[in-house]
Amino acid sequence: MTPGTILQILVVEDDPVVASQLTCFLTGLGWKVDFAASGKLAIRLSKAQRYDAILLDVAMPDLPGADILAQIKQACDSPVLLMNPGQDPAGNAAFAAADDSVPDPSDYRDIVGRCQRFATQEPLAITA
Repeated sequence: MTPGTILQILVVEDDPVVASQLTCFLTGLGWKVDFAASGKLAIRLSKAQRYDAILLDVAMPDLPGADILAQIKQACDSPVLLMNPGQDPAGNAAFAAADDSVPDPSDYRDIVGRCQRFATQEPLAITA
């Protein structure tokens, strides 16, 4: 990833304050950001657009976070970063498909660093 690379991010968050702050911060970096306030919309957007990273709040009102994660992973190959304040999904098998998690969704530098890391990872070549 070169400096100034524009990333395409999907923010899945039902709290309007958190969503607005995070979206504004990422757009301020010049990144393209889509926003979904429901799990159903997040799944629909993940099928329609390739994202460099999907930031998923694990506590959405319409669907369980594990179900949203599973359906997104089935729909696309975008990396998913779980945003889970005060929770550790690492030991939860339902969240094993996530690519990473951040315990503090207000730590924007941490989130940006993880998104940039996703963007620099090369997909594994599969040979028979």
